Amino acid sequence: MKKLFLLFNTLRYLKWQQIYSRLLRNLRKPKVNENFSGHKPERSKKWNHLPLFDIKIDGLSRASFLNYTKELDFPGDWNDETPSKLWVYNLHYFEDLLSINAEQKRVFHLQILNRWKNENPVGYGNGWEPYPLSLRIVNILKAWLGGLDLDENLFNSVFSQASFLSNDLETHLLGNHYFVNLKALLFAGVIFGNTRWLSISEEGLLAEIPEQILDDGANFELSPMYHSLMLVDMLDMYNLSMAYTGKISSKLVSLLENYIPKMLDFMEAMAHPDGGVSFFNDSADGIASKKAIIERYAKKLGFEINLLDPIKKQIVDNYKSGYICATSAGSKLIFDASAVGPDYNPGHAHADSLSFELSIGNERVFVNSGTSEYGLSSKRFNQRKTASHNTVEIDGKDSSQVWSSFRVANRAEIVSKHATLKNDHSIELFAAHNGYKSLFSGCIHERKLILRENSLVVSDTLKGVFKKAKSRFYFHPDLTVSLEDNLLKIEGIEFCLHSNVKGKKASLVDTLWFPEFGMEESNKMLELQFEGPVIEIEFSWSNF
Repeated sequence: MKKLFLLFNTLRYLKWQQIYSRLLRNLRKPKVNENFSGHKPERSKKWNHLPLFDIKIDGLSRASFLNYTKELDFPGDWNDETPSKLWVYNLHYFEDLLSINAEQKRVFHLQILNRWKNENPVGYGNGWEPYPLSLRIVNILKAWLGGLDLDENLFNSVFSQASFLSNDLETHLLGNHYFVNLKALLFAGVIFGNTRWLSISEEGLLAEIPEQILDDGANFELSPMYHSLMLVDMLDMYNLSMAYTGKISSKLVSLLENYIPKMLDFMEAMAHPDGGVSFFNDSADGIASKKAIIERYAKKLGFEINLLDPIKKQIVDNYKSGYICATSAGSKLIFDASAVGPDYNPGHAHADSLSFELSIGNERVFVNSGTSEYGLSSKRFNQRKTASHNTVEIDGKDSSQVWSSFRVANRAEIVSKHATLKNDHSIELFAAHNGYKSLFSGCIHERKLILRENSLVVSDTLKGVFKKAKSRFYFHPDLTVSLEDNLLKIEGIEFCLHSNVKGKKASLVDTLWFPEFGMEESNKMLELQFEGPVIEIEFSWSNF
């Protein structure tokens, strides 16, 4: 019965298009229904080429993805079930074509592309699933635009892949998967001059860009990592429009020009001073291109980077996504006052309502636990839970009902929020959510954060009935953390932080941080138990 309840409260958020498309996929098999003309496309000299990735494949013998290295033994590796599904997907992406040393590996890249063509028959295996298929089409064509010489057989292969993809779009999922499908068809449509693919992609993108990018520039999946991935997608498509002037409609180009600056601003706001992403909603390092590379790419295309001045912009209220960012005297606070989104595709959402992260200088202090895998596992389940984030857990429940690998049933809603710069130059952030009230007839959780020059006050109030509640604070593993005689002490390289926990039921817990897929590091977590409806703690620091 519980499983049926979860399933019902998951399915009721879906669009009819998703349900219809899933049924249709089970009845209709995609196919290649167009033939390559045999004429090589014309390579534009206006393409702005930029390596985006670290080295992914070391010759024909070894590949490293997601912090897992495997000795290769083709052709069995293309569909090997030993590594994770995501690892095998990465083998089919061919991101190494755009790696920092790609120019020196062009002979090898042609070899492995031909192996893929010969060892992956049409429609068979992981490589023909729409998501890896989309990424590979774009990566091959971008590599070609950057100087990789493809012969007629390889062009024929890419053409067949695009034709197959055009009949297998992920409209049952929508979100980022459908977006990269459309991007791949745009690239293939422009370069091969295929009007059908171009029409499908432009019609879809004209609808999806305003749907998937909020007015404050955030990707609607509310994941800083996926935001960076989509920003590169947007820059790629704009790059393509400049390289092949007039091939892409002015409406689509205008959308790209309108949204890219907003997305750059959001990326800047949500990044830590060390340049890495904040760990909300399936974010992890090592997947998206680094912030500095994305900014360099944007500049090459003529977009100005509006770096956020911590003095002039102490508060950045991303009003549509819900994230609030605050800076004070070199510290940066990122507060998750966002809803679970999007309603019909919340696969990357965590039950992290009102969680936050904090950096002092270039050092991270408070970190959410991160993401290390996508498989159906207890580790994946635990990483999505409320208990793995810097927020309050009530009665052992999650603020939103995350389940399976990518499912969410009932979701917490933000019922109020504000951000205020006070006369004393302190910054007050406030938000409340109803996840426990709506799901369990429990509490409204209110959180107030006060950021000053050298301190952070966290005040939590629970309005309603509850049996037990815990507030958790996860520390970055590079910090030295101790709790003695009611004094919490955290030492970084450039600062020392203290907090008096006298009168509070506090404990320091050994735990794990997951900064990248396939990676875990030991860290510490401060756990405070509520003994009434309100709990408040102040963290104060001094610089060395």
